[in-house]
Amino acid sequence: MAYKWERWERGSREEGPDLYGENAPPSWARLPGARCRAVEHLSKLEGLQEFEVFEGLGEDFFQALAISAAVLEIAAGTALYREGEPSGAVYFMREGRVKIYRSSGGPKNRDQILGVFGDGAILGLASALEGQPQSHGATALTDCVLYGVFRDDLLEIMERFPAGAVRLSRVLAARSRELEDLVGDLVFHSAPQRVARMLLDLAAEEGRVTRRGVVFSPSLSRQEMAEATGISREALSRTLSRLASEGILELDSKSITILKPAELRART
Repeated sequence: MAYKWERWERGSREEGPDLYGENAPPSWARLPGARCRAVEHLSKLEGLQEFEVFEGLGEDFFQALAISAAVLEIAAGTALYREGEPSGAVYFMREGRVKIYRSSGGPKNRDQILGVFGDGAILGLASALEGQPQSHGATALTDCVLYGVFRDDLLEIMERFPAGAVRLSRVLAARSRELEDLVGDLVFHSAPQRVARMLLDLAAEEGRVTRRGVVFSPSLSRQEMAEATGISREALSRTLSRLASEGILELDSKSITILKPAELRART
């Protein structure tokens, strides 16, 4: 491929497209920066094809989505969008971890983390399709690479490719179920049960298995872990310390080791 691009570029500069007859490069290929744009398009195309939710869809769908998508690279701690902002785009997560949350507002503002999402997640979909302001905020927990697609472009793609629209509707259905599960946890389970479930979820996403147990460096800070479970930071610290004293966890400044996963699961 690189060899063809070099021939096209050299031919367009030195002898013109007629040198190749019907194999001449398209006009856009001779524009300044065309090679970079083509490589970027192929990169977006390959990245979007890795999204499990779109598995089995046709090439035309991915081409349309890649053409509409812009590559976004944001650093850890950056707000992707804030609650109440206009919802003009949908974000397809290629790499990284993002938290979504609701804020109580007021002088004693508290956040409730609604979920932590990684590779393959789709963010901002419900508010964008509804045409309403963002119902929650989203902030990067790690450095992230995302594909942003404007709302109007996505709606056009969904009209052209009904199978793709069905897949996106499944994303909305799954998110609705996750929120129902969260409400159930907050209402029906104790704080220690919620902490145990959160630790197991983080370990499944971020952990590695060692001889001693499952080790992970949580993408959530202690404050964010408290927000995810609907308790104070002090209550979280007490719960973690109790689990450590019982030999279920080992804690240090940067990592958590689940020494007895089965016993921790029994606490949920």
